[in-house]
Amino acid sequence: MNRIVLAFLALVSFASAAFAQDWKVEWDRTVAAAEEEGTVIVDEVSDRAWQQFVTREFAAAFPKIKLDGSRISPPDFVARVRVERASGKYLWDVAAAGPNPVYALYKDGAVDPILPELILPEVKDEAAWGGWDQALIDVQHRYVFSMSAYISSPFYNAAFVPPEKVQQQGLKILLDPTYKGKIAWQDPATPGSGHSFALDLRTNLGDEGLKKLVVDQAVRFQQNMQTVVEDMARGTVWFTIGPATRSLIAPYVQAGAGVKIDLHIIGNAPESSHLTDGGNTVSVMNKRPHPNAARVFVNWILQKDVQYRLAKAMDEDSRRNDIPTVSAPGEGRLPGAKYLAPPREEEAAALEEAVGYVKQLRRSTP
Repeated sequence: MNRIVLAFLALVSFASAAFAQDWKVEWDRTVAAAEEEGTVIVDEVSDRAWQQFVTREFAAAFPKIKLDGSRISPPDFVARVRVERASGKYLWDVAAAGPNPVYALYKDGAVDPILPELILPEVKDEAAWGGWDQALIDVQHRYVFSMSAYISSPFYNAAFVPPEKVQQQGLKILLDPTYKGKIAWQDPATPGSGHSFALDLRTNLGDEGLKKLVVDQAVRFQQNMQTVVEDMARGTVWFTIGPATRSLIAPYVQAGAGVKIDLHIIGNAPESSHLTDGGNTVSVMNKRPHPNAARVFVNWILQKDVQYRLAKAMDEDSRRNDIPTVSAPGEGRLPGAKYLAPPREEEAAALEEAVGYVKQLRRSTP
């Protein structure tokens, strides 16, 4: 019996060593081929912290592979890819600017499934991501890999808004006449950080509450995420809806913001927040010009260490559950809580209906 056990253990050990060798050989071969290609072309998320981190750290990890990043609005990216492909041009490797353009493009057959691109064992560890059905947020669970999963709730400046009042009222604080004209929302009609809040606020405040917010509270709708943050830094508003304001406002604070800044989210319970990826997703285009460099990029950005450092840079928790949270105390996901997740494709119809309702309310506002 002991001989049988020993033989079995030896076989398992041999198989494990062979597996380790297999993935390493594949990885080394892919990196070498990627270095020959020399470039990876990426449609990037609009978050400056993401762009700065990825540009700097990818160059440090793979100095022989140039990251050629562009920031194109989601509707323009879809239109551009369609025009390019209609003329036989396949110019993009990676889409990393949020899920919406990929929801459209995978139906065109322009996107490859992402799981076959994963090589590194720690990246292929389904349990680390909470299951592929959670990490892959398109309805087929094949194309859109959602890297972040964090609580998104409106921010407020406690230098002007009493925290105890927020604690008592939750999201309804946004309807308090005291704060009329003091709320900035990145326009939900434009794909971006404010988009998901149309469904969140409609769900949690109801149609009448959302109507009161849009019609009565003189919300400052801004097209640009950075403008929303600037409004907070200048003290023009005391609430922001959309951007990860705490991380984005840092340069203004360092430069000497005009007002005291003490930022908090309204809450991390399901009735005052939702779960989002902040547009931090990754997908691979098919017929891409640099297939190996794209594969290297995807495996690199999904690694445990890179995810943790990227999460800290963006102030947004990674979806990986094997790294520490970067959320401030009281701002992380509550264990076992079920959150609305507007970026998932199955919520797309309800989200667009909510966005349409906000547009309708704005048209009716004098």
